[in-house]
Amino acid sequence: MNNSSENAQPYACQPDPDHHCLTCSDEMVTVSVIRIDQDTGLALVEVSNQIEEIDITLVEDISPGDLLLAHGGVAIGRLEEGKTHGS
Repeated sequence: MNNSSENAQPYACQPDPDHHCLTCSDEMVTVSVIRIDQDTGLALVEVSNQIEEIDITLVEDISPGDLLLAHGGVAIGRLEEGKTHGS
């Protein structure tokens, strides 16, 4: 079995045009990283003026201030600088 990251898909779920997961209908949201705990693979993030904890193990090299896409409490990708969710 090959567990190479070369074969990994970039997102756990594929969004429809309204940014909802085609599998579970959960919406992807943009979050801003506040603090990272590398030991647990979790990060505190701000989303909709609230602080939440999400799993960051699927996205590499995260730093405070990064903007990520999260789905179901899991970071699934990084937003490029200057981009917003949905653009």
